[in-house]
Amino acid sequence: FPTFLYFYLLKFFSLFFPATRALSVLSVDMRAMDNKKAHNTSSYKNTSLIVRRNKEFILIIRFDRPFNNQQDNVQIEFMIGEVTWAGAQLMLGTYITVFIGKEKRDGRWNGRVIGTQGNGVTVGITPGASCIIGRFRTFVTVITDLGKQRTPRNPDTDFYVLFNPWDPGEYKYITLDTDRQEYVLNDVGIIYNGEFNNISSRSWNYGQFEEGVLDACLLVLDAGKVPLLYRGNAIELIRQGSALMNSQDDNGVLVGNWSSDYSIGTAPTAWTGSPEILLKYAKDGGLPVCFAQCWVFAGVLNTFLRCLGIPARVVTNFASAHDNTGNLKTDIILDENGGVSRSRTRDSIWNYHSWNEVYMRRPDLPEKYSGWQVVDSTPQETSDGLYRCGPTSVNAIKDGELSYPFDARFVFAELNSDVIYYQSDKYGNTKIIQVDTTYVGKLLVTKRVNSNAYDDITSTYKYPEGKLHLVQKHLGMDGHTCPIPFPVILQPSSWRVRFVWMIEVLTYRIFYVYTTISISICSQIAPGGTLQYTDTITPQSPGKKVLMACLDCATVRQVTNQLEIFVQ
Repeated sequence: FPTFLYFYLLKFFSLFFPATRALSVLSVDMRAMDNKKAHNTSSYKNTSLIVRRNKEFILIIRFDRPFNNQQDNVQIEFMIGEVTWAGAQLMLGTYITVFIGKEKRDGRWNGRVIGTQGNGVTVGITPGASCIIGRFRTFVTVITDLGKQRTPRNPDTDFYVLFNPWDPGEYKYITLDTDRQEYVLNDVGIIYNGEFNNISSRSWNYGQFEEGVLDACLLVLDAGKVPLLYRGNAIELIRQGSALMNSQDDNGVLVGNWSSDYSIGTAPTAWTGSPEILLKYAKDGGLPVCFAQCWVFAGVLNTFLRCLGIPARVVTNFASAHDNTGNLKTDIILDENGGVSRSRTRDSIWNYHSWNEVYMRRPDLPEKYSGWQVVDSTPQETSDGLYRCGPTSVNAIKDGELSYPFDARFVFAELNSDVIYYQSDKYGNTKIIQVDTTYVGKLLVTKRVNSNAYDDITSTYKYPEGKLHLVQKHLGMDGHTCPIPFPVILQPSSWRVRFVWMIEVLTYRIFYVYTTISISICSQIAPGGTLQYTDTITPQSPGKKVLMACLDCATVRQVTNQLEIFVQ
């Protein structure tokens, strides 16, 4: 509809039908200063409005005449992403309309007229509790019988929507103001390293409020091609962020380097904060920054999370295992001379390893497993095809609930696995010569709230060594718990089922006894059928026994279940 014709008709109708003269928008005031104060976003060095979802913000629209709530029809439109007007309406959550005036419609966001004064109308807008996180554009459209007249694009009316840890309905709600101050609003921190008996520390500038950092964090999502529809889901966004902090498989923010050659970049020890890394990444158009090790990955991910409104902190695990084989053990193979056989040893132990925790509700898990969740962006193992880890519930790790998403088995092994030493001979034969059940996961620490000292949080992850604790475990098969006999849905193929006795004794040590059966001919088992395996095992000592069954196949390794047995 030609603009000149629209205005010509408006002038015609205003002359002959003055009571029906349509509105014309003169200005839109986003009230950035007042709104940012109310939304706890005043610290961001950004001139645009920044709000948190599911909390009302105020804007003032000025028309060329007084607004009539009974006759005038106005819609306020919010749009995110590089999509056309036609395409925006097809993508749920990327095009939002809020109606004021005579037409009333329910939408994803709430809107209300708070008051009018002269030609100005004060409107309250509440973004949806699950709306997309990012930068929205604002338009005001006047609707008449002649059509629609929309205001042109104005960058001054753009605004950002972030997660809201002050909202009890949010995934990331945290109850104490002191904790929100520390884990959302504190822009500096301390990351611990060294040895468990000789802890050292380094200061780290998270700088989530510095100029350009918010845009850089959103660029990380854009460069990683994270779909807009994922950006309203905290679990999905955290998982994507874990992958995008490293460049192992997706040109993420940082390049890991554990050699001593940093000639083409910056040594990990030279970094003192996240802003210079994120701003360099943005300035270079999404080119990965060289170089990083675990504490740098954790520091930058912490900035990314806090900047978007997710409570986060950095945790250091001293004597941290890397279980490459997924068997919950750390296998160290010694050569004939007693040295570690580098060619045959796949597992490893780091003197310390830093990762992140995020505080959030887990609607996909039982309520007891909400709270702190482990998320790790250091590239160690792939998860669903990408180098990432988490989020996985800290409470679930402590309870030994390893079937819940995501990557619980790997995190559990980092701080609970037994170190098993094997002696190999010149023929390649090995035998177990020592089992150390207490070396891994010596100490876990994080910065204390309102202090530069550290908090020992080991007890949140594991029970004390030497104490008896009977853990209730219910590992599910494809998300459903089931009793032994262990039903397995089989397709015609060749799989192997491994039954494992896990025996817990007073020292909280775990011993393994394996019984393996091979299924080499499955063609006689119809799809959807079940397999029942019967075996007899005689316990040799009293206490709690846990029988675990799992499929030893890369594609279905997560299919596990277990049964607790108490032996008198």
